[in-house]
Amino acid sequence: MNKKEQEKYLKEFRKFGKELIKSKKKAAKFLQSAGIHTKQGNLTKRYKNSPVAR
Repeated sequence: MNKKEQEKYLKEFRKFGKELIKSKKKAAKFLQSAGIHTKQGNLTKRYKNSPVAR
């Protein structure tokens, strides 16, 4: 990936992030699909014991 492609990717990723945080429902759905949160909004087992989560 060259510099121009990286910049384009980052721009798209930032746009995605801004859209994601506009809605709590969208954010929750994303975190669930990524396997970070359960449907109840708790951290999944994989992330619950992570040093970052503490």
